[in-house]
Amino acid sequence: MKMLRAFNVLCIAAGLATTAPAIAAPLNPSPAYDANLVVQVRGCHRDVERHYVPEFGRPAWHYHRPNCRPVQVPPPGAGVGVRDCHRDVRRHFVPGYGRVTHRHVGPNCRVRVYSQFNPGRPRPANCIQIGPVRYCEY
Repeated sequence: MKMLRAFNVLCIAAGLATTAPAIAAPLNPSPAYDANLVVQVRGCHRDVERHYVPEFGRPAWHYHRPNCRPVQVPPPGAGVGVRDCHRDVRRHFVPGYGRVTHRHVGPNCRVRVYSQFNPGRPRPANCIQIGPVRYCEY
């Protein structure tokens, strides 16, 4: 038992002797501030969303231009209505249609509903694959 205790003390002493002292300074200094440095929180999106925007320094309702610059817009229901007008295919509730897989087209954001592909019907030209399921615009 005394041998085991002596061996444990020897191991602890060896471990403490071989460790390097801790330093308070960071090992890799951060890069200098650059005005052209782009910090993306959720990426560039064309739909109106509310989250933190580094250019504004706070959360805001906004969308991004093609060059990823944010454009602030009024919140939904504040006079000017913010429309849910996305061009990519998504599944969510649409008034008048229910919860459907769809996208919006044209300047007035018409709804184009996508249905699950039916092998018995002719395949339309506009189809997408989401996981194992294929959706087509009928």
